[in-house]
Amino acid sequence: MKKKTPPEKSKTLPKAPKEPINWKEKWETTKVVADQTATAGVSILNGAFGNHLDSFELSSPMQFYLGKKKVSLLKEDLKSYPHLSSKICILVHGLGSDETMWKFSGETEDYGTLLQKEKGMTPFYLRYNTGLHISDNGQALSLLITELCNNSPVSIKEIIFISHSMGGLVTRSACYYGEKKKQAWVSKTRKIFFIGSPHHGAGLEKLSNVVTTVLGKIPNPFTHLTKKAINLRSAGIKDLRYGYLVEEDWKGKDPDAFLENSKRHIPLMKSVDYYVITGTLTKNPNHPLADFFGDSIVGKWSSLGKSGNGKYDLDFPKENWKELSGINHLRLMYDRRVYDEIREWCK
Repeated sequence: MKKKTPPEKSKTLPKAPKEPINWKEKWETTKVVADQTATAGVSILNGAFGNHLDSFELSSPMQFYLGKKKVSLLKEDLKSYPHLSSKICILVHGLGSDETMWKFSGETEDYGTLLQKEKGMTPFYLRYNTGLHISDNGQALSLLITELCNNSPVSIKEIIFISHSMGGLVTRSACYYGEKKKQAWVSKTRKIFFIGSPHHGAGLEKLSNVVTTVLGKIPNPFTHLTKKAINLRSAGIKDLRYGYLVEEDWKGKDPDAFLENSKRHIPLMKSVDYYVITGTLTKNPNHPLADFFGDSIVGKWSSLGKSGNGKYDLDFPKENWKELSGINHLRLMYDRRVYDEIREWCK
Protein backbone atom coordinates (compact mmCIF):
# COMPACT_ATOMS: atom_id res chain seq x y z
CA MET A 1 0.00 0.00 0.00
CA LYS A 2 1.14 3.46 -0.85
CA LYS A 3 1.68 5.78 2.03
CA LYS A 4 -0.63 8.74 2.05
CA THR A 5 1.25 11.92 1.67
CA PRO A 6 -0.01 14.51 4.04
CA PRO A 7 -1.47 17.57 2.36
CA GLU A 8 0.97 20.38 1.98
CA LYS A 9 0.47 23.20 4.39
CA SER A 10 -0.57 26.31 2.58
CA LYS A 11 2.13 28.87 2.72
CA THR A 12 0.89 31.97 4.42
CA LEU A 13 2.30 35.13 3.00
CA PRO A 14 3.63 37.54 5.54
CA LYS A 15 1.14 40.31 6.26
CA ALA A 16 2.09 43.70 4.96
CA PRO A 17 2.73 46.04 7.82
CA LYS A 18 -0.18 48.37 8.43
CA GLU A 19 0.45 51.97 7.61
CA PRO A 20 0.20 54.09 10.70
CA ILE A 21 -2.98 56.14 10.87
CA ASN A 22 -2.34 59.77 10.17
CA TRP A 23 -4.55 61.19 12.88
CA LYS A 24 -3.53 64.75 12.11
CA GLU A 25 -4.68 64.40 8.48
CA LYS A 26 -7.94 62.76 9.57
CA TRP A 27 -8.57 65.55 12.06
CA GLU A 28 -7.94 68.23 9.43
CA THR A 29 -10.35 66.46 7.03
CA THR A 30 -12.95 66.22 9.79
CA LYS A 31 -12.61 69.94 10.49
CA VAL A 32 -13.07 70.78 6.80
CA VAL A 33 -16.19 68.60 6.50
CA ALA A 34 -17.61 70.01 9.75
CA ASP A 35 -16.92 73.56 8.56
CA GLN A 36 -18.61 72.92 5.20
CA THR A 37 -21.60 71.33 6.94
CA ALA A 38 -21.91 74.26 9.35
CA THR A 39 -21.70 76.81 6.52
CA ALA A 40 -24.29 74.96 4.44
CA GLY A 41 -26.53 74.53 7.49
CA VAL A 42 -26.57 78.27 8.22
CA SER A 43 -27.26 79.03 4.55
CA ILE A 44 -30.20 76.62 4.45
CA LEU A 45 -31.53 78.02 7.74
CA ASN A 46 -31.26 81.55 6.35
CA GLY A 47 -33.16 80.54 3.23
CA ALA A 48 -35.97 78.89 5.18
CA PHE A 49 -36.43 81.41 8.02
CA GLY A 50 -33.93 84.20 7.32
CA ASN A 51 -36.18 87.15 8.16
CA HIS A 52 -36.83 85.68 11.65
CA LEU A 53 -33.16 85.09 12.59
CA ASP A 54 -31.79 88.53 13.49
CA SER A 55 -32.59 88.10 17.19
CA PHE A 56 -30.77 84.73 17.18
CA GLU A 57 -27.60 86.12 15.54
CA LEU A 58 -27.82 83.44 12.85
CA SER A 59 -28.49 85.78 9.97
CA SER A 60 -25.75 86.03 7.30
CA PRO A 61 -25.10 89.72 6.56
CA MET A 62 -24.41 90.49 2.92
CA GLN A 63 -20.72 90.51 2.12
CA PHE A 64 -18.21 89.34 -0.45
CA TYR A 65 -16.27 86.23 0.52
CA LEU A 66 -13.09 84.62 -0.75
CA GLY A 67 -11.95 81.23 0.51
CA LYS A 68 -14.71 81.36 3.16
CA LYS A 69 -13.23 84.59 4.55
CA LYS A 70 -14.96 87.95 4.48
CA VAL A 71 -13.51 90.41 1.99
CA SER A 72 -12.74 93.79 3.49
CA LEU A 73 -13.68 96.62 1.15
CA LEU A 74 -11.35 99.12 2.81
CA LYS A 75 -9.02 100.78 0.30
CA GLU A 76 -5.85 99.47 1.92
CA ASP A 77 -7.18 95.93 2.17
CA LEU A 78 -8.38 95.80 -1.43
CA LYS A 79 -4.80 96.43 -2.61
CA SER A 80 -4.01 92.83 -1.67
CA TYR A 81 -7.08 91.29 -3.32
CA PRO A 82 -5.77 88.65 -5.76
CA HIS A 83 -5.66 89.42 -9.51
CA LEU A 84 -7.67 92.65 -9.14
CA SER A 85 -8.39 94.06 -12.59
CA SER A 86 -10.63 96.64 -14.25
CA LYS A 87 -13.08 93.86 -15.22
CA ILE A 88 -14.95 92.15 -12.40
CA CYS A 89 -17.40 89.28 -12.25
CA ILE A 90 -19.92 89.15 -9.39
CA LEU A 91 -21.35 85.71 -8.58
CA VAL A 92 -24.74 85.79 -6.85
CA HIS A 93 -26.05 82.48 -5.46
CA GLY A 94 -29.66 81.45 -4.97
CA LEU A 95 -31.99 80.43 -2.14
CA GLY A 96 -30.41 78.47 0.72
CA SER A 97 -26.98 78.51 -0.93
CA ASP A 98 -23.68 80.28 -0.35
CA GLU A 99 -20.52 81.13 -2.27
CA THR A 100 -18.89 77.73 -1.61
CA MET A 101 -21.46 75.94 -3.78
CA TRP A 102 -20.09 77.30 -7.07
CA LYS A 103 -17.20 74.78 -7.02
CA PHE A 104 -17.24 71.99 -9.59
CA SER A 105 -17.69 68.60 -7.90
CA GLY A 106 -14.39 67.48 -6.35
CA GLU A 107 -12.49 70.46 -7.78
CA THR A 108 -11.23 73.84 -6.66
CA GLU A 109 -12.33 75.60 -9.86
CA ASP A 110 -15.61 77.38 -10.54
CA TYR A 111 -17.06 79.82 -13.08
CA GLY A 112 -15.27 82.74 -11.42
CA THR A 113 -11.78 81.21 -11.23
CA LEU A 114 -11.96 80.06 -14.86
CA LEU A 115 -13.07 83.51 -16.04
CA GLN A 116 -10.12 84.96 -14.18
CA LYS A 117 -7.68 82.57 -15.87
CA GLU A 118 -9.18 82.71 -19.35
CA LYS A 119 -10.69 86.20 -19.58
CA GLY A 120 -8.76 88.23 -17.00
CA MET A 121 -11.86 88.98 -14.92
CA THR A 122 -11.66 89.30 -11.15
CA PRO A 123 -14.33 87.23 -9.38
CA PHE A 124 -16.21 88.51 -6.33
CA TYR A 125 -18.35 85.93 -4.55
CA LEU A 126 -21.42 87.21 -2.70
CA ARG A 127 -22.91 85.65 0.43
CA TYR A 128 -26.23 86.94 1.75
CA ASN A 129 -29.28 86.01 3.79
CA THR A 130 -31.62 84.55 1.16
CA GLY A 131 -34.56 84.59 3.58
CA LEU A 132 -34.83 88.38 3.49
CA HIS A 133 -37.01 90.17 0.96
CA ILE A 134 -35.44 90.21 -2.50
CA SER A 135 -35.86 93.99 -2.60
CA ASP A 136 -33.91 94.35 0.69
CA ASN A 137 -31.07 92.24 -0.69
CA GLY A 138 -31.19 94.14 -3.98
CA GLN A 139 -30.73 97.48 -2.23
CA ALA A 140 -27.94 96.08 -0.06
CA LEU A 141 -26.13 94.66 -3.10
CA SER A 142 -26.33 97.97 -4.91
CA LEU A 143 -24.69 99.74 -1.96
CA LEU A 144 -22.05 97.01 -1.62
CA ILE A 145 -21.02 97.33 -5.28
CA THR A 146 -20.87 101.12 -4.89
CA GLU A 147 -18.50 100.67 -1.94
CA LEU A 148 -16.36 98.24 -3.92
CA CYS A 149 -16.11 100.56 -6.92
CA ASN A 150 -15.35 103.60 -4.77
CA ASN A 151 -12.57 101.88 -2.82
CA SER A 152 -10.98 99.71 -5.49
CA PRO A 153 -7.33 100.68 -6.14
CA VAL A 154 -7.93 99.69 -9.78
CA SER A 155 -10.59 101.67 -11.63
CA ILE A 156 -13.44 99.26 -12.39
CA LYS A 157 -14.61 99.70 -15.96
CA GLU A 158 -16.63 96.56 -16.64
CA ILE A 159 -18.97 94.45 -14.48
CA ILE A 160 -20.66 91.18 -15.34
CA PHE A 161 -23.00 89.16 -13.14
CA ILE A 162 -23.38 85.40 -12.95
CA SER A 163 -26.61 84.87 -11.05
CA HIS A 164 -28.20 81.57 -10.13
CA SER A 165 -31.90 81.13 -9.28
CA MET A 166 -33.04 83.76 -6.73
CA GLY A 167 -29.67 85.46 -7.34
CA GLY A 168 -30.97 86.59 -10.72
CA LEU A 169 -33.89 88.41 -9.06
CA VAL A 170 -31.56 89.98 -6.47
CA THR A 171 -29.34 91.17 -9.33
CA ARG A 172 -32.28 92.71 -11.20
CA SER A 173 -33.45 94.37 -7.99
CA ALA A 174 -29.96 95.79 -7.40
CA CYS A 175 -29.92 97.18 -10.95
CA TYR A 176 -33.35 98.75 -10.43
CA TYR A 177 -32.34 100.50 -7.19
CA GLY A 178 -28.88 101.39 -8.50
CA GLU A 179 -30.41 103.03 -11.57
CA LYS A 180 -33.04 104.76 -9.45
CA LYS A 181 -30.36 106.27 -7.17
CA LYS A 182 -28.05 107.03 -10.13
CA GLN A 183 -25.21 104.91 -8.79
CA ALA A 184 -22.21 104.87 -11.11
CA TRP A 185 -21.67 101.09 -11.13
CA VAL A 186 -24.86 100.52 -13.14
CA SER A 187 -23.35 102.12 -16.27
CA LYS A 188 -20.35 99.79 -15.97
CA THR A 189 -22.55 96.67 -16.13
CA ARG A 190 -22.08 94.95 -19.49
CA LYS A 191 -23.53 91.44 -19.19
CA ILE A 192 -25.84 89.54 -16.85
CA PHE A 193 -26.11 85.75 -16.96
CA PHE A 194 -29.34 84.37 -15.52
CA ILE A 195 -28.97 80.69 -14.64
CA GLY A 196 -32.31 79.07 -13.80
CA SER A 197 -33.80 82.31 -12.45
CA PRO A 198 -37.59 82.39 -11.80
CA HIS A 199 -38.39 85.80 -13.26
CA HIS A 200 -42.13 85.18 -13.00
CA GLY A 201 -42.11 82.96 -9.97
CA ALA A 202 -41.59 79.37 -8.90
CA GLY A 203 -44.35 76.78 -9.02
CA LEU A 204 -43.39 75.18 -5.70
CA GLU A 205 -44.00 78.41 -3.81
CA LYS A 206 -47.37 78.85 -5.50
CA LEU A 207 -48.20 75.28 -4.44
CA SER A 208 -47.23 76.08 -0.83
CA ASN A 209 -49.59 79.04 -0.90
CA VAL A 210 -52.45 76.87 -2.21
CA VAL A 211 -51.78 74.15 0.40
CA THR A 212 -51.79 76.57 3.35
CA THR A 213 -54.99 78.21 2.10
CA VAL A 214 -56.73 74.82 1.86
CA LEU A 215 -55.45 73.79 5.30
CA GLY A 216 -56.86 77.01 6.74
CA LYS A 217 -60.32 76.14 5.44
CA ILE A 218 -60.42 72.79 7.25
CA PRO A 219 -62.03 73.12 10.73
CA ASN A 220 -59.35 71.14 12.53
CA PRO A 221 -56.81 72.42 15.10
CA PHE A 222 -54.03 70.21 13.68
CA THR A 223 -54.44 71.48 10.12
CA HIS A 224 -54.52 75.08 11.37
CA LEU A 225 -51.30 74.45 13.29
CA THR A 226 -49.72 72.92 10.17
CA LYS A 227 -50.78 75.96 8.15
CA LYS A 228 -49.15 78.32 10.67
CA ALA A 229 -45.93 76.28 10.66
CA ILE A 230 -45.70 76.33 6.85
CA ASN A 231 -46.45 80.05 6.77
CA LEU A 232 -43.35 80.68 8.89
CA ARG A 233 -41.26 80.21 5.73
CA SER A 234 -39.14 83.21 4.94
CA ALA A 235 -40.05 86.44 3.18
CA GLY A 236 -37.49 85.54 0.51
CA ILE A 237 -39.29 82.30 -0.30
CA LYS A 238 -42.66 84.05 -0.46
CA ASP A 239 -41.19 86.65 -2.85
CA LEU A 240 -40.41 83.74 -5.19
CA ARG A 241 -44.13 83.06 -5.65
CA TYR A 242 -44.30 85.71 -8.38
CA GLY A 243 -40.72 86.99 -8.50
CA TYR A 244 -41.12 90.21 -6.48
CA LEU A 245 -38.22 92.64 -7.03
CA VAL A 246 -39.20 95.90 -5.32
CA GLU A 247 -40.72 96.99 -2.00
CA GLU A 248 -43.97 98.10 -3.61
CA ASP A 249 -44.65 94.48 -4.60
CA TRP A 250 -45.08 93.31 -1.00
CA LYS A 251 -45.19 96.28 1.39
CA GLY A 252 -48.51 96.63 3.22
CA LYS A 253 -49.89 93.44 1.65
CA ASP A 254 -50.79 90.08 3.14
CA PRO A 255 -47.97 87.70 2.09
CA ASP A 256 -50.22 84.66 2.64
CA ALA A 257 -53.21 85.87 0.59
CA PHE A 258 -54.41 83.21 -1.84
CA LEU A 259 -52.47 83.55 -5.14
CA GLU A 260 -52.58 87.32 -4.99
CA ASN A 261 -50.09 88.78 -7.47
CA SER A 262 -49.16 92.41 -6.84
CA LYS A 263 -45.91 92.34 -8.83
CA ARG A 264 -44.85 95.49 -10.67
CA HIS A 265 -43.34 95.12 -14.12
CA ILE A 266 -39.64 96.01 -14.01
CA PRO A 267 -38.25 96.06 -17.57
CA LEU A 268 -34.73 95.01 -18.48
CA MET A 269 -32.07 97.72 -18.78
CA LYS A 270 -31.38 98.60 -22.42
CA SER A 271 -27.66 99.14 -21.89
CA VAL A 272 -26.99 95.54 -20.72
CA ASP A 273 -26.64 92.28 -22.64
CA TYR A 274 -28.69 89.51 -21.02
CA TYR A 275 -28.11 85.77 -21.32
CA VAL A 276 -30.30 82.93 -20.08
CA ILE A 277 -29.19 79.38 -19.29
CA THR A 278 -31.83 76.80 -18.38
CA GLY A 279 -31.71 73.12 -17.51
CA THR A 280 -34.17 70.29 -17.95
CA LEU A 281 -35.05 67.42 -15.63
CA THR A 282 -35.05 65.01 -18.57
CA LYS A 283 -32.24 64.23 -20.99
CA ASN A 284 -34.70 64.69 -23.85
CA PRO A 285 -35.37 68.47 -24.02
CA ASN A 286 -38.56 67.84 -26.02
CA HIS A 287 -40.10 65.59 -23.39
CA PRO A 288 -43.39 67.03 -22.01
CA LEU A 289 -41.93 66.94 -18.49
CA ALA A 290 -39.08 69.20 -19.61
CA ASP A 291 -41.56 71.95 -20.50
CA PHE A 292 -43.74 71.46 -17.43
CA PHE A 293 -41.11 70.94 -14.70
CA GLY A 294 -38.14 72.70 -16.29
CA ASP A 295 -35.05 72.04 -14.20
CA SER A 296 -37.22 70.47 -11.41
CA ILE A 297 -37.56 73.74 -9.46
CA VAL A 298 -38.06 76.51 -12.01
CA GLY A 299 -40.28 76.16 -15.06
CA LYS A 300 -38.85 77.02 -18.47
CA TRP A 301 -41.50 79.72 -19.05
CA SER A 302 -40.44 81.57 -15.88
CA SER A 303 -36.70 81.30 -16.64
CA LEU A 304 -37.37 82.80 -20.07
CA GLY A 305 -39.37 85.66 -18.59
CA LYS A 306 -42.71 84.53 -20.04
CA SER A 307 -45.51 85.92 -17.88
CA GLY A 308 -48.53 84.45 -19.65
CA ASN A 309 -49.38 88.04 -20.51
CA GLY A 310 -47.24 89.37 -23.35
CA LYS A 311 -47.37 92.84 -21.80
CA TYR A 312 -45.13 91.74 -18.91
CA ASP A 313 -42.76 89.42 -20.77
CA LEU A 314 -39.02 90.02 -20.53
CA ASP A 315 -37.53 90.44 -23.98
CA PHE A 316 -34.54 88.09 -23.91
CA PRO A 317 -32.99 87.62 -27.39
CA LYS A 318 -33.46 84.02 -28.61
CA GLU A 319 -29.81 83.78 -29.60
CA ASN A 320 -28.88 84.54 -25.97
CA TRP A 321 -30.69 81.51 -24.57
CA LYS A 322 -29.17 78.06 -24.11
CA GLU A 323 -31.01 75.03 -22.76
CA LEU A 324 -28.88 72.22 -21.30
CA SER A 325 -30.74 68.93 -21.06
CA GLY A 326 -30.34 66.60 -18.10
CA ILE A 327 -29.06 69.30 -15.72
CA ASN A 328 -31.20 69.93 -12.65
CA HIS A 329 -31.66 73.24 -10.90
CA LEU A 330 -28.85 72.95 -8.35
CA ARG A 331 -26.32 71.49 -10.78
CA LEU A 332 -26.69 74.54 -13.00
CA MET A 333 -24.54 76.24 -10.36
CA TYR A 334 -21.49 74.02 -10.92
CA ASP A 335 -21.49 72.33 -14.32
CA ARG A 336 -18.76 72.79 -16.92
CA ARG A 337 -21.33 72.80 -19.73
CA VAL A 338 -22.77 75.95 -18.19
CA TYR A 339 -19.32 77.51 -18.03
CA ASP A 340 -18.69 76.66 -21.70
CA GLU A 341 -21.69 78.79 -22.64
CA ILE A 342 -20.62 81.67 -20.38
CA ARG A 343 -17.11 81.61 -21.85
CA GLU A 344 -18.49 81.59 -25.41
CA TRP A 345 -20.69 84.60 -24.70
CA CYS A 346 -17.80 86.47 -23.06
CA LYS A 347 -15.78 86.62 -26.28
